[in-house]
Amino acid sequence: MKRLLTAKLTYWLLGAFVFVGVFAPFIASSQPILIYDKANYEQKTGQKLRRSPLFYTFLFSDAQVEKIEYRKLAEKGEIGAVFTLIPYSPYEADLENYLKPPQLWGKRFKHFLGTDENGRDVAARLVRGTRNSLLVSLVAVGLALFIGVVIGAVAGYFGGWVDSIISRFIEIVICFPKLILIIAVMALKKPSLLNLMIVIGVTSWTGIARLIRGEVMRIRNYDYVQSARAMGASPWRIIFIHILPATVGPLSVTAAFDVAEAVLTESALSFLGIGVPIPEPSWGDVLKTAQDFPDIAWWMTLFPGLLIFQTVITFNNLGDKLRERFTR
Repeated sequence: MKRLLTAKLTYWLLGAFVFVGVFAPFIASSQPILIYDKANYEQKTGQKLRRSPLFYTFLFSDAQVEKIEYRKLAEKGEIGAVFTLIPYSPYEADLENYLKPPQLWGKRFKHFLGTDENGRDVAARLVRGTRNSLLVSLVAVGLALFIGVVIGAVAGYFGGWVDSIISRFIEIVICFPKLILIIAVMALKKPSLLNLMIVIGVTSWTGIARLIRGEVMRIRNYDYVQSARAMGASPWRIIFIHILPATVGPLSVTAAFDVAEAVLTESALSFLGIGVPIPEPSWGDVLKTAQDFPDIAWWMTLFPGLLIFQTVITFNNLGDKLRERFTR
């Protein structure tokens, strides 16, 4: 029963992580989802308002619509509107709300997780940071899987001198400390999400390659593989059609653990200031700014730290569940 509850909790947390990452713009935004009463505003100003500014700017990216201060209009009663769960943009600075602690009651538009040193809503930045962490982690792991599977499959299937050369190359790459190598490359490159994904991906494939190499060496002598070879199938057809599908189980387990590692790596790089580029938010960036206010802004350390911890634990639990399933 305990294992079942743990599995369900893991899947729920994983689903929540993906949901927040995908729908981040509709969870935290300063623009309302729906304006249902705009008569007072239009009578006073003569300016027309869009019925759904959030969806309009999402589709057409209208800068003029983005500049309207909808929250102030709603507070004054000039419009009636339905806002997102977190009615603040992650990029919106307000120095009047400098380092405000979490607010759970009081006025209509609250900072649920407080604000940072620029008056930006911490909850909005963490929500958008979830999207960046999800994007960086999945793309980086996808790239690592592609490189590792191809290199490992070639080494495992052909063996001999091909395997020796590839194995020595893998050992050389492993000799370099991964985080130091990433920091060195990122220091030479212009900060961007794409560069971050590529760097993490091309430095994370060695474990996958060694796993696939061993699996392919084990499977290549199976009867159905020998039959395909005897029927004249090409080596590449045998590798990609007959052998690699049998490695999906252990590969999915490794991928789950690698996503957790990628989340930690992205957060560490952002904490050091060479990860997700400013002004894009990330969990590590919120932690970085928190170190300047350790005594008076506890919420900037607590909430992103909990998110990083829980996300890593969730993907590690997912890897354990997958391992149990494929080893039965």
